[in-house]
Amino acid sequence: MITSKGNPQIKKAKTLLRRSGRDKEGLFLVEGVRLTEEAVSSGLVEVAFYSPKLLESPRGEELLGKVQAAGIQAVACSASVLAEISDTVTSQGVVAVVRKPTWKWELSGLIIVADQIRDPGNLGTLFRTAVAAGAKGMLLTTGCVDPYNNKVVRASMGGIFHLPHAIFGGGQVVKMLQEAGFQIVVADLTDSETYFAAHYAQDVALVIGNEAHGPSSELRQAADVRVKIPLLGEMESLNASVAAGILMYEIVRQHHLSREDLL
Repeated sequence: MITSKGNPQIKKAKTLLRRSGRDKEGLFLVEGVRLTEEAVSSGLVEVAFYSPKLLESPRGEELLGKVQAAGIQAVACSASVLAEISDTVTSQGVVAVVRKPTWKWELSGLIIVADQIRDPGNLGTLFRTAVAAGAKGMLLTTGCVDPYNNKVVRASMGGIFHLPHAIFGGGQVVKMLQEAGFQIVVADLTDSETYFAAHYAQDVALVIGNEAHGPSSELRQAADVRVKIPLLGEMESLNASVAAGILMYEIVRQHHLSREDLL
C-alpha cells in the first residue's frame, strides 16, 4: 500500500489535475465507482488507485475484481494519499488514470459542435445529452474548456467514453462540415427562425455557442439555418446545455418520425 505522498506514481498522477499535465501525458483522471466502471469498459484505463473505502461496498469490491481481471494495475493507497489526486470533496475510494481516446469516425448523421463552451458542467452535459440523442460525434472548437477536466468528465456521466470527439479551430470545423455536405444549424437569437419551424437534413451539425457571447462569427456566417427557442416567460436566455437538449430532440423527432420504437 502506498502511504507516501511523494511516491513517483502519485506525483505523476497529480500532474493530471492540471490541463498542462493532461496535454503533456495524453492521460486524464477519472474518479468514482461508476465512471471508473465506464472507463474500464472502454479499455482505456492504465492504472487504478484505490483506498480501503472502495472495499466497503459490494459494488466497489466488484469493480476491483473487474480491474484486476482486465489486467489493469491496481494500486492500494491510504485515504490521505488518494486525496492528493482527487478533485472531489467526498471520495468513493477510487481514482483511475485513463488514456485520452482516439477516434476513427466518419462525419454523418447528427454532429454537435461545441463552440467555445467554457463551463465544465455545460460541456459535460452536452456529451451526456448527445449520446442519449444518438449523435455520432462532437467537434469542439479551440477555446472550449478542456473536455478531460474532471468536472466535465463527471457531468458527462461516462458519455465522453462513448462519443467520438476532437478539437479544431472554428475555421477548420466549418471547412470539414462543408466538405462533408453537412447542413450547419446554429443556435442563435439573431435573425433566426423558431427551431420547430426549421427543416433538418439527415447530415446536420448543430452548433451550440459560448454561454456569454453565443456562436463565433465564423460559425454564425457559415450557418445554413439559424434557429432559436421561443422564450415565453421573463427570461433572456436558456442554459446552453438545456437549449442543446431541446434542439437535439427536435432533430431526432424529424429524423425518426416513422420509427415505431420512438413513438
